[in-house]
Amino acid sequence: MTMGHTREQIAAWLDAYFEAANDLQGPIESVAELRKYFADDFQFWMFTPPPFFTPPLSRDELLMTFVHPGIHERLTPKYYVIDLETFVAVVQFELCFTHKASGRSWRPLQASAHYHLHAGDGGEIKIARINYWTESHRPEDDYEPLFDLWTKDKEDALAAFGTKRLRGEV
Repeated sequence: MTMGHTREQIAAWLDAYFEAANDLQGPIESVAELRKYFADDFQFWMFTPPPFFTPPLSRDELLMTFVHPGIHERLTPKYYVIDLETFVAVVQFELCFTHKASGRSWRPLQASAHYHLHAGDGGEIKIARINYWTESHRPEDDYEPLFDLWTKDKEDALAAFGTKRLRGEV
């Protein structure tokens, strides 16, 4: 149930969510700010083979996928379909990855997600579940270097964060 939310309010909330996801992904310190968009019992289900992980992911597990400081992942919504009765928004969007240091970009991918929403205690919108599909990679797209860079950047960022934490700097 929407608790009186209108289509326009939900669309504006989704716009703010995608803007925050684009601005805050990368460094672990800013990724943590995205928690506010997700319910405590959030679930992420990815339906595109091959599986990169075993679904469902929790909120914190999904947020860890946003940690990739050397890669910018641009999420560009193309359209929203919002069902006020079920409080579900289907979003068609484009993903574009760019390695910041080299400037290399990969072919944009099309993706679709079903955002199962709920209203929090104060009526604020939260994402309870995402059902996610993305376009399959073609061999000529050569996404393997992207995933290698992503993994390395994530590991380096986590190690640096852990070191700062141990030093009491965070």
